Amino acid sequence: MAKLFIRESSTGDKIPFLRGVLVESLVRAGLSFQDAYLVAQSIRGNLEGNVEITTDTLRERASAEVLRRFGPILAKSYELGSSRERQIMVQTSGDEVPFSAGILSRSLQACAISRVDALETAKQVHESLQKEAAGVIDHVSLKEVVYEQLKGCCSKEAADRYLSWRRFKESGLPLILLIGGITGAGKSTLTTELAYQLNIVRTQSTDMMREIVRCYLPAAQIPTLSYSSFEAWRGLVENAKSVSKLKHTEEIVRGFLSQFKIVKHGLEATVYRAVKENHDLIVDGIHVLPSELELDIARDQAIVIPLMLVVPRKKTLWKRFKQREREQPERGSSRYLKQLDQIWMLQSWLVRKAEKHDIPLIFNVDIDEALHDILMHINDTITRHFTTRL
Repeated sequence: MAKLFIRESSTGDKIPFLRGVLVESLVRAGLSFQDAYLVAQSIRGNLEGNVEITTDTLRERASAEVLRRFGPILAKSYELGSSRERQIMVQTSGDEVPFSAGILSRSLQACAISRVDALETAKQVHESLQKEAAGVIDHVSLKEVVYEQLKGCCSKEAADRYLSWRRFKESGLPLILLIGGITGAGKSTLTTELAYQLNIVRTQSTDMMREIVRCYLPAAQIPTLSYSSFEAWRGLVENAKSVSKLKHTEEIVRGFLSQFKIVKHGLEATVYRAVKENHDLIVDGIHVLPSELELDIARDQAIVIPLMLVVPRKKTLWKRFKQREREQPERGSSRYLKQLDQIWMLQSWLVRKAEKHDIPLIFNVDIDEALHDILMHINDTITRHFTTRL
């Protein structure tokens, strides 16, 4: 999609089109975030092929789209709001970008600040900037404004986390998250949420790595990869059928480690590539075993944070598999229920391994609580590396 610019109708100034800025103005008019995003997405799609549009034309199109979808009241609210507010520009090193309360709110949530507090702080910052005579603020001054508002709306601890986060982002170091856990621990769901909260576009699953290896090597060379991680031991015995009821932890772990050794080099290469190209990355999967990965070089050039997701009760895991069996029968989830004991044994071993090497355990019973715990751990780690001074 070609880069689109907006030209201010009254002054002739030109700035890049940011979908988030339009979303923000629609939310202020009374639309939900989801509805506002759909409207902004539709408008951007209809502008495909354009390289420039005036602010008046953009407002007209947005108003017409809101009128068509939601009626005259919200359309009028949008028209009044968009016409009376100035666009505040944030001056960075040699560039100016539009201030967006929506983008600020999202970055505050990355600092383990609740959505309600993040939205309120962003709103207060926006109103404060609107009261100032100047239409431009430098990024250092903006950081000070946000810090003071956070102390008032939230707490000094939250404000300090924000400062550390900003210093980390300004350092240019990539953030590498390594999220392990058994089948059913909620890795994929939490990875998706984290990627959105932290604005990380690159994610990788070790399950995908395993499938790629299976496509290139014959099963005879990698017999354990033909099975799930908790059944990989079957690939280590000559006649798996004769010992189909084998459930000893030692054999389960031995099969799992056989798979891990095959995936290990691809996992390390993925992390090194992200560090070399200076990209944030989230890697999730049962084969994420940080204590066995050689990541010393990456740690010198990135913030590497390993985590282990844990389901604290076997009954909770059973319920998740039952739900998955109902909702996603194509995944063959019934076999997870049959092998629940083996999955639980593997988790017990992973937990002991994580505790031995001081890998943080994240108990995933409620996704919102687990997400908050992960964000707090990320911010605690960043705070240890980056001071909180202005």
